[in-house]
Amino acid sequence: MRIANKRDNQRLLDNQQQPARTAAQRVAVKKKAKRRSVAGHVFFGILMFGVLAAAGFAVWYYWWTNHATFEYELQPVVILYGQSITPEEFIYPSEVMENVSASFSIPRFRIYEGRQEVPMTLTLGWRTIETTAYLYAMTTIYQIDHEYRMPGPELRAIDMVANADVAAGIPFDVAFVENPLPLDEYEVESHILQLILNDAPFEVILHVADTTPPTATAVDRTIKIGETVTPEDFIVSGSIFDESPIYSVAFVDEMIDLPRRDQIVEVAIEDIHGNQTIINASLTVQLNQTPPVIEGTGTIEALLGRPILYLPGVTAYDDFGRSLTDYIEVDSSGVDQHAVGMYTVIYRVTDYTGNSVQVEETVHVLDIDPDYVNEQVDALLAGIINDNMTQVQMALAIHRWVRNNMTYASVRGGPDSAYDGAYRALRDRRGNCFIYYSISTVMLTRAGIPTMRVERIDGTPTRHRWNLINPDDLGWHHYDSVPIRLEINRDRMAFFTDTEARYFTSEMLRVNGMRDYFTYNTDFVQGIEIVQ
Repeated sequence: MRIANKRDNQRLLDNQQQPARTAAQRVAVKKKAKRRSVAGHVFFGILMFGVLAAAGFAVWYYWWTNHATFEYELQPVVILYGQSITPEEFIYPSEVMENVSASFSIPRFRIYEGRQEVPMTLTLGWRTIETTAYLYAMTTIYQIDHEYRMPGPELRAIDMVANADVAAGIPFDVAFVENPLPLDEYEVESHILQLILNDAPFEVILHVADTTPPTATAVDRTIKIGETVTPEDFIVSGSIFDESPIYSVAFVDEMIDLPRRDQIVEVAIEDIHGNQTIINASLTVQLNQTPPVIEGTGTIEALLGRPILYLPGVTAYDDFGRSLTDYIEVDSSGVDQHAVGMYTVIYRVTDYTGNSVQVEETVHVLDIDPDYVNEQVDALLAGIINDNMTQVQMALAIHRWVRNNMTYASVRGGPDSAYDGAYRALRDRRGNCFIYYSISTVMLTRAGIPTMRVERIDGTPTRHRWNLINPDDLGWHHYDSVPIRLEINRDRMAFFTDTEARYFTSEMLRVNGMRDYFTYNTDFVQGIEIVQ
């Protein structure tokens, strides 16, 4: 009302100051002033209503936020240990929590492995409450160890979480990025298995190792002394088994090349991963019981000043029938190849057991050229033998040539060697039994027929020499090209047995009074078995 009076006074003042208006003008002015007064009252009423409404809403909202029920929903969170976490991850997505904000009550709380309570502050409008959420920090296993090629359980992603049991009943996702193979299909090495736990990647090492040693079956061995053995000799063939390749099979203790005693042998079998098995087996060594034998020795004719070859044609064997030829020792210290004469050479051999034998032979150093004698003999042989003949046939042809082209005659100052005697036979076509023996020896040798000398025993009035031959490997037989005064087939003397030699000896005694004609000195035929 105070405001209206003030306005009326103002209007009176204005009317006094303005010129007089017309009646119509005055009426219009009054109406306008009235409208202004009404609008002012309406505006003021609206303003007051708004103020009162806002105050009422504020009072209601304050009362509602402080007295209405504060409903909220939180969810457990599962993470990999070491991951970070935000408060919002604990809010369950729902309408109830749409306007609720969350924060950690402890700004920098420490996350540890397993299940833990997390103090939370929830805010809804002006209201805050303190509550607790639950966090599950999962740890994963670092490595799986598995034996190569061994079957195993199926690989499961949940098994890669070490403390999965603490989150029993709490849903979380864990899976392999790629499905793993069966365990027995992985090779020996470290394999990386890639997994994801609630979208967080992690890795587990699958370490496949071969720690299983090989297996094998041992076998005992019996050998003759001098034989070599290998580690494999003590393992049953095909019995070695291992999932990995075998790296080596070796003796545990270094063995000598030629075992000489019975012993227990240890053999180590190792695969490429260093796994080793040692097996034991017995080695039995059979020893030589009798001394060895040297064959093929005989009188050697050598040319003055030329090197002497002692070993061609000489062999040696032990009582197991094994060759010892490579182990023959020759002692030629008593031979002077630069002086004509007769010397002694010694052949010696020792078997693997230690049994030894030695043979002494004569070396004739000559001033006759053996090559010249050989050339002459080869020329003769070309006319009486050929390659289509057997050695027996060749021996008979040589025997006939000597008997038909030689005349028996005593010789003073007998020859010193077979080459010397053969040279005289070729030159003179006559001679004594040594010359007959000599030319027969050279011809037989050049024809490739094994031959050796044999002598009558000492103590008889006269000496006699003839040959032993082994044509076509039929055994050693007597061979004598000297004319014999008996009524027998002359060809028979080219190939006769020991029994026949004794018969001819008895006949020579009966007919000619000559005793011990073919009774020979066994020292010349040691180790030779003559056909009976």
